[in-house]
Amino acid sequence: MRVAPDVNADPSQVAVMNTNTMAWEPTEWPGITRKVLEFVNHPRMGRETALLKFAPGAALPTTVLTERMDLFVVQGACADEHGTYGTHTFVRNQPGLTLTLSSAEGCELYVKWRVPIRAGGPRLVIDAKSAKWMEFPHRGADVLHLYPNSDGIETGRIGHVHTNRKLPSHDHSIGEETFVLKGCLTDEYAAYGEGVWFRMPCGKPHAPFTGDARCMMLIREGDLVW
Repeated sequence: MRVAPDVNADPSQVAVMNTNTMAWEPTEWPGITRKVLEFVNHPRMGRETALLKFAPGAALPTTVLTERMDLFVVQGACADEHGTYGTHTFVRNQPGLTLTLSSAEGCELYVKWRVPIRAGGPRLVIDAKSAKWMEFPHRGADVLHLYPNSDGIETGRIGHVHTNRKLPSHDHSIGEETFVLKGCLTDEYAAYGEGVWFRMPCGKPHAPFTGDARCMMLIREGDLVW
């Protein structure tokens, strides 16, 4: 993991980042800029969550991953030695994989580097546009599960909540982070529109709801537990 100042590194605190008002920061890689949402430099608990923007033709240098690297294509398309990934494709790359990530047309990626809680696991490629979603009418949403696991420590999904839907108050025993892809979600604390990333610590209750537009969100649970 790179050396940089910690960002939103206290897992006991609510964190909210509106990426629409954040400036793109230059990186050491030509044609690639970033917006850092959280950064924890730690040998066991280390993680970084960021948006990366690739100019057309830009590429990351070939590397052998030392952490797990999850990416979600927010817009555009990217490619590596293993395939090409269009808008709203999720890819999980495990440590030890050789990777050269590039974008011929340009793209924006939501990326998390993470020291894995559990070693191993499969490489995942899930295209949200063609994958099978599950209906949850009692929660007023459609859900695409990305990586539910047997021990329940880490889970990830894309939720698409229907209009004018109020979810019951709940807390997150293993924490939750959310990146809003479309629409707006509101709770008793704030409104989270498209492009907003927010993190709820373990045990923090909230009662979110939607308005006249549906809300699509990339949701992860368990990254705050070690």
